[in-house]
Amino acid sequence: MGHEYVAAHRAYRQLASRLSQAGFPVLRFDFYGCGDSAGDTSHGSIGRWLEDVATAAAELRKRADIAKLALVGLRLGGSVAMMAGAQRGDIDAIALWDPVIDGKSYLQELTNAHRQMLREHYPQRDTNGAEEAATEILGFPLTELMAAELLDVNLLALKQKPANRTLLIESHHEAACKRLIEHFQSVNAACDFKEIPGPQIWKEDMNRVLVPSPILDAVVSWLSGVYR
Repeated sequence: MGHEYVAAHRAYRQLASRLSQAGFPVLRFDFYGCGDSAGDTSHGSIGRWLEDVATAAAELRKRADIAKLALVGLRLGGSVAMMAGAQRGDIDAIALWDPVIDGKSYLQELTNAHRQMLREHYPQRDTNGAEEAATEILGFPLTELMAAELLDVNLLALKQKPANRTLLIESHHEAACKRLIEHFQSVNAACDFKEIPGPQIWKEDMNRVLVPSPILDAVVSWLSGVYR
C-alpha cells in the first residue's frame, strides 16, 4: 500500500513478464484505489481488495481457460493473497514474498517511517505526540477503516489452508517467518522456504529501486517446478 505499492511496481512488472515468458498466463492488476484502478486512494480497503482478488481470478480463468490458479504477493499483497486463499479454498499455489504477518507491527513500522521522514524534512514539527492518530503515511492517506483493518491482519490466526502449496521467500531475517512456516504445517499446507538476501525495495527511493532478480527468478523457478 502507499509508498510500498509504488516502489514495488517495477518488480511486479518484471515478474509478470518473466512468468509470461516461462509460459504462464499472467494477470497483473492494481487494487481498488491504487495505480490505474478506479477509486480514490482513500477509498481502498482490505475488504475491497479481497473482492479484487476474486474478480481478477475470475477474469484470468475466463481469458486463459485454466483450472489451477496461483497467487503471488509482496508484503501486504502477500497477506491479502493468503487471506484470499484461506477465504476461497480453491487456490492451488501461493508465492509469498516477505509477507506482512502481523498487521499491528506493520502499522507501527509505517508510522515510525512516517515520523522519521517528518523529523528529517520538517524538524520544526513535533512528531512524537502519542495521542495523535496517524492520518497519512509517507504522503498517502491512512483512513480509520484501513488502520482498523491492518490491526486485524494476523496470518497466524487463519484457520483454513490458503493453498495446496506455498512458497515463502524471506529477503531479510524476520522471526515471525518461522512461526508462519509452523502455521502452514498446522493447517496441512505444504510450504517451501527460501532465504534470498535482497534489497527491501519497499523502503527504497522510488527513483532508485533495483529489481531483485534472484527473488524473481526463484518465484518463476518454483512455479515452473510446481506446474511442469
